[in-house]
Amino acid sequence: MTKKPIHWNPDLSYPVGKGATEQRFTATVDGDELEIDTHPWGEADLTINGKPASHVAGKQSDGAAFREAEKIAEEIEDHKDKDGQSPSDS
Repeated sequence: MTKKPIHWNPDLSYPVGKGATEQRFTATVDGDELEIDTHPWGEADLTINGKPASHVAGKQSDGAAFREAEKIAEEIEDHKDKDGQSPSDS
């Protein structure tokens, strides 16, 4: 299984640092628009092409939640490469 790394960019219009309650990261992979919104209480939401794809909860931090959502995004995109379909086509 070959996974292509996804290059995430922080959305700088959102507050950053310790006081931030939500941070957004975006990426474009083969025409799919991906977003991960993280929360400091250990939750993250993955959205692909404007549609909710996954919700991560119960992690120790926003960083741990981000990594889990990122892993899910990579698996979805890897599966798409094998099937030749975009997750939004399903």
